[in-house]
Amino acid sequence: MKIAPDWLFQGNEGAARTEILRWWERRRIFFNLYVGLIGIVTWSLVLIAGSAAVKPGVDFEEPFAMILGPFVYGVLANICYSFGAVVDLVFYRGRPRATLFKVGLIFSLALTALPGLWAVTAWLMTVFTGKKLD
Repeated sequence: MKIAPDWLFQGNEGAARTEILRWWERRRIFFNLYVGLIGIVTWSLVLIAGSAAVKPGVDFEEPFAMILGPFVYGVLANICYSFGAVVDLVFYRGRPRATLFKVGLIFSLALTALPGLWAVTAWLMTVFTGKKLD
């Protein structure tokens, strides 16, 4: 099963700087879709598993962070994505760095998934120990 189209990680030899910038911008929508989907799963895990891991009346995550956090995170993720294109242009080699894009995407997905993994881990700790977090 393919998760990403083949062209997503390919670059053309001899590309001009403007073509490299277009190369990065064509992939931004896929970057946002992938990070957004992982973000939705993570947000849900923090809400459900995180809430199950704490005592009644205690927040696993601040409600304000749950509401505003995804928007701030999305803006910061896109700023960081733009730095990938800048690095590619500054260290111009005549073709886009598909590896830079791929590593950045994997890093972004892993970073986005961390809060959800922590929420599930916290919930599993409460299941096995029988003690909820304060």
